Parts: sequence; C-alpha cells; structure tokens
Amino acid sequence: MLSKIASVAVGAVAFSSLFASAAPTQLYKRNVTVVSNCVNSGQVALTFDDGPYLYEGDLSSHLGGSNATFFLNGNNWGCIYDYVDDIRALHAAGHTLGSHGWSHPHFNSLSSDEMNDELEKVEEAFIRILGLRPLYFRPPYGEYNDLLLSVLSARGYTKVFLWSDDTQDGNEVPVPESEDVYDQVALSYPEPHIILGHSVYASTANEVVPYGVSQLKDRGYKLVAVDACMGVRGDLPYEVVGKPQNGTWQCS
Repeated sequence: MLSKIASVAVGAVAFSSLFASAAPTQLYKRNVTVVSNCVNSGQVALTFDDGPYLYEGDLSSHLGGSNATFFLNGNNWGCIYDYVDDIRALHAAGHTLGSHGWSHPHFNSLSSDEMNDELEKVEEAFIRILGLRPLYFRPPYGEYNDLLLSVLSARGYTKVFLWSDDTQDGNEVPVPESEDVYDQVALSYPEPHIILGHSVYASTANEVVPYGVSQLKDRGYKLVAVDACMGVRGDLPYEVVGKPQNGTWQCS
C-alpha cells in the first residue's frame, strides 16, 4: 500500500486517475470521485463525523490497533484548534483524517464563495496542525451537488466519501439499534462496507464501537481506513504542504 505521507507533494489528478474506474464509484468533473463503498473484499472502513470533540481518543483505543477515518469539522461540536494534540495523536496512530467542512452546513444551500470559505478554513487548520492538505471530503448530511463537486475539483480534492451503512447514532437512536447495524454487516462477510458513525457521542465511542469491532473481527473482517480499501494499491488522502506549525489559533 502507498505511504500516507509521501516525501514530496502528490498531485490530486494523478492519484484520482489511478482509481477512477474502481466500482462502486462515479467520476465527476475532471478528478473528483464519489465513493459509497469499499472495493476490497473482507474489509470494513469505520468512519466518524463531526469531531473533533471529546471521544476520538476513546475510539482510537477501542479499535484495538485497527485504523479508522475521522472527517473533521472546524467549528461544530468543538473548535478544531482546541484539539491540536488529539488530532496529531490520531494521525500518529495511523488513522486517516478528512474534511467535513468548517461549520457542518447544508452545502447544497451555499454559493461557490461560501463553499470555498468552508473548505479553505478546514484546509488551513490541517496545514497548521499537520502540515497536510486533505484530499478527502465527506459532505454533511451526505448532500452534494454539481457546484460542490466543481468547487472540490478546483481545490484539488480527489474523493467524496459517502457510506454503505449508517449506525443512526447521529439521530440518537438507542444503542442496540446501532449495534444491530454492526451485526448485519458482520453477517454479510466478506462483502465490503463503509460504516457511518459520529465521534461526538460517548455511547458510540464506549458502547457501540467496542461491540461492533468485536463482532466484525470475530467474523474475519479487517478494519481499515478508507484510503486502504480503495483497491490493491491503496490511495493517498493528503497533499504534503510543509511541517506542522506551532501557534495559538482560534475559531472565528
């Protein structure tokens, strides 16, 4: 699999062209691919939206050495700059980090200028904290349109990630209902899946995910980040911009 941190900056177009033909994906514009599921049999990608907040460290611990994907907001449940150490720890642990927009808006209702502002502020935060620009995006509410895809393409993003299975924790359903989603996925082995969860709920981090990880691994699934399940060669989720910076930043 390709290294997540290349020694040189990697162009978005080159890597999207490698994987544009891998089903189940659909190519939009010149280089943005909308992805709703993993490609590799026997793999499940656990994805968590809406952080950073209080429970990403718990989730990382409960994954038992497996990797997941966290799509981060800039200023939603918490300000991204209040969680610099946590974000760096997630990255150091091998988890993949992507953009979820700055304030979790309905992107379909935004102008191109507003979309660019939402994306640029998250990119700036990633560059400050990690020295990396994200190439992966998950739209809040799963909503996207041609304008958003065009804006993402112009900014160099390579993939928009949706999901195949939703735990519904974002709707605050009872824990057993979320756990049942994991049960159904486990029973489908070796079919690939991308599972949607949210890292901002204690019940998700400390009840649903430990249960789900156990069920999936018992059935033989390998738990991976989304860049690892996109084909034999993997994928790169970032463009290297520089080194992490030191500073005191605030969400405006």
